[in-house]
Amino acid sequence: MTTSSAALTPASTSAKPRARGLPVLTATLRESQSLLGAACGYILIIGLLVGLLVPAFQTLNIQAYFTGNLGALIGSASVNPNTPPFAAYMALELYSSFFMLLFGGVLAYAAGASIARNIEDGTIDLTLARPISRTRLYLEKWAAMLIGMLIIIATSLLTAWLSTVIFSNARLDWQWFLLANVDIAAMLFLVVGMGLLVSSFMSAGRAAGGVATLVVVFWYLCQTFGTAGDKLSLLKYFGPYYYAPSSPVITTEQWSDPWKLLVPVGAGLIAALAGLVIFQRRDIKA
Repeated sequence: MTTSSAALTPASTSAKPRARGLPVLTATLRESQSLLGAACGYILIIGLLVGLLVPAFQTLNIQAYFTGNLGALIGSASVNPNTPPFAAYMALELYSSFFMLLFGGVLAYAAGASIARNIEDGTIDLTLARPISRTRLYLEKWAAMLIGMLIIIATSLLTAWLSTVIFSNARLDWQWFLLANVDIAAMLFLVVGMGLLVSSFMSAGRAAGGVATLVVVFWYLCQTFGTAGDKLSLLKYFGPYYYAPSSPVITTEQWSDPWKLLVPVGAGLIAALAGLVIFQRRDIKA
């Protein structure tokens, strides 16, 4: 008795090869490259403009920009007399709570849309059929957003360094500047975790990105109104900038209470892990 070759074909082709490398990570970075590129370009423009205009800024009363209602708006404190003008204005223009609003908002949108976008356009079905498990897909999305976070921070550092090289009046105390970036990293880590949590239960990319961005706006408003007066001071505790105040590190040349960074880092980790659990259990309907 002989067996036809057709009968043997299903047995030899039934097993699908496992996807190699990090295809989800690279695809997510490719999908987010426009947002990340725009954020990095804006950081570069701000940093170089501050370096260019430092001589003009020296004629202004910088202390006035860090006190009163304006100080509450940007989340800054008083300026140490020894702080170089370039460092002070970098803290004002780039490292204030506006950093969370602008670049945190960009990262929140990218993280919020990262999974929901693939559910909306149906590509997630193809990805999970490679086969790639839901856990692996989620973790690669998370890693891609953390890489995006590092790209934004690296661009800030590179921009500051370029300004000090190009412009003679642009001086920095790198010790405090690097510590300020540690605060930025902790704050953006929370943003990424929150964005993935939102994306884990939503099925529309733009809507998920918008919701995640609105959360960042809410945090910014908590910081603004919470530091504007005593009656609403409780609000500042609901935003990550209270626990990771990057601008005051530069202007006051003090890194007080670094243990507070555990709050946004821990909250970001909990949010991301909660999103993983939700994504594993949800019923995906494109």
